[in-house]
Amino acid sequence: MEGIILFADDAIFQDSFERKLFENLIQTSEYPVLPINNLEDFEKTTKSISTFRAILLDWEFIERIEEIESKKNPLDILLSNHFYSLIFIYSQIDIGNETKATLKKKFGDKIDFLSKIKDDAQVKAETEKIFAAIKKFQEANTHLSVPFIWSHAINKSVQSIFDELEKADKFWIRELYYSSVRKLDKATGEPKEVEVEPTIEVINLFQNLLSEKLIQNTNLQTAIGDYAKSNFKQQPDEKAIKELYSRLYYTDTLDTDTVMTGDVFELKEGVFGIVISPECDMNKLIKKNENIEVLCFVKEDFAKIKDYCDNEDEIKRAYNQEIAAIHLLPVFPFSDADSTTALIDFRFSLKFADGKFLDENKAKRKRKINSPYIQQLRQRYLAYVGRVGVPAIPNSLRTTK
Repeated sequence: MEGIILFADDAIFQDSFERKLFENLIQTSEYPVLPINNLEDFEKTTKSISTFRAILLDWEFIERIEEIESKKNPLDILLSNHFYSLIFIYSQIDIGNETKATLKKKFGDKIDFLSKIKDDAQVKAETEKIFAAIKKFQEANTHLSVPFIWSHAINKSVQSIFDELEKADKFWIRELYYSSVRKLDKATGEPKEVEVEPTIEVINLFQNLLSEKLIQNTNLQTAIGDYAKSNFKQQPDEKAIKELYSRLYYTDTLDTDTVMTGDVFELKEGVFGIVISPECDMNKLIKKNENIEVLCFVKEDFAKIKDYCDNEDEIKRAYNQEIAAIHLLPVFPFSDADSTTALIDFRFSLKFADGKFLDENKAKRKRKINSPYIQQLRQRYLAYVGRVGVPAIPNSLRTTK
């Protein structure tokens, strides 16, 4: 496991215990140590660097603006970020049990609260305590090794792609943005008619390149394989399985997101509809208030599986999406407290919704089905409604060698 140690304290560049601790860390650490002395730079750094070995963070920062002194703490920054590292909160003041509980709930055993020591003679002991905690955390969280390598691979790949695209065309973002625009305002550059929302098109095209880069990263491939094989006997419980696959299948949406293929709307109480119209048509359908195709279902539809499955083997085939007329969505979030299998019956599920209705009721949108699962659903539905009947292969031909 790699990464840096980030030490953020407003006294780190002063003649202080914090500076002596920082200098001792530099002299004895096998990891780079980065000093930060204000919360603004701390927040910027957390956005710029993805892998930290540990974060040493002062709780009370004193800021002076035009002779006016104010005190700030990093609570909002911590709550708005997710860190894959150990966090030490150093404080001379009482943080409060409620605040500690909030941070513990978010970061679990990755966060620890320590009181500052002002005795210079304790610098060495404090340094050793920090390194011991890092080592203990690393040994107890070996599962973090692959995400660290993954983060490095992403950072390296992103820089490589940016460099390649910039060398090809320094205006590549502009080029990709307008690649899906059919008509635009020549004075302002404002798209008037588009195939796909242009900003999403730019992101999707870049993500395709990033995915190819990561697939070619042999270090990442090796790390994933080694970790999986060394832990192949580990069996997660049912709760962990449901949470894992729920995250793989579904993503929460924002009311500001445009309507996209795969969006799941609760059209009325207990009735859900998945948008399957092509994304390249979406803007036109909304603008002209034309029909958008949705596949509808209710929770009770899963009982229909008995119409297709007489035993466990057939139910297994259904979950493998081998029964042409139905599609199963596991751990579908019918509500925040109720995730179970949803069944879509292609015989009856297709409905139509007004484009403007969906666009104006995005608050009714509950989730979005992620790739590649939404592509699988669309492909299976189109194959079902587009089937062509052909004669069965006779037994005489089957047995012919």
